[in-house]
Amino acid sequence: MITLPAAGDGGERTVTRKVAINFEEVASAMEDRRGYNEYFLDLQSGELEVIPTELLGWESYDGEKVADLPDWEQDLIPIVREIEEGTDRYEAVPTVPSYEVYNLMVEFAETVSDQGLRRLLLVALDGIGAFRRFKDVLGDYPEERERWFAMKDAVMNERVREWLGELGIEAVERRADSEP
Repeated sequence: MITLPAAGDGGERTVTRKVAINFEEVASAMEDRRGYNEYFLDLQSGELEVIPTELLGWESYDGEKVADLPDWEQDLIPIVREIEEGTDRYEAVPTVPSYEVYNLMVEFAETVSDQGLRRLLLVALDGIGAFRRFKDVLGDYPEERERWFAMKDAVMNERVREWLGELGIEAVERRADSEP
């Protein structure tokens, strides 16, 4: 076990284990607000489990109801049961509030040195549909688009690290194309 200073409060947190995590997958799950899926991190393997919302909260996972599911959903039933029973193995991935991502977009726009692009981005961020308009504007500026994604990825990776630290996990980054 390793004891490290906790971020922000000056206290300590205990890191009980290292786990290989795909930061990109977890960060993407933190941003997903569509409501179709729930995301759970397997604290033993580091795998992200994507559970369709309709599978959670069933009163019974037996019989015809399960038999009618596609094979890939049937394969999730043991994990869902374990989650529903309150296991320590799976942890629900928290959602990053959309206003935090919006504020990051504003912060980024204010760092753009091209005054015309800065104005376009700030106008795009005004009102409903801001996220799509922001991305559409950046689509015409590949260098700034890459800079945006680098900034966002860095912030989200730190967010993932902080969350995992709260769970007592020191994350080792694993790429999507590597084995667990």
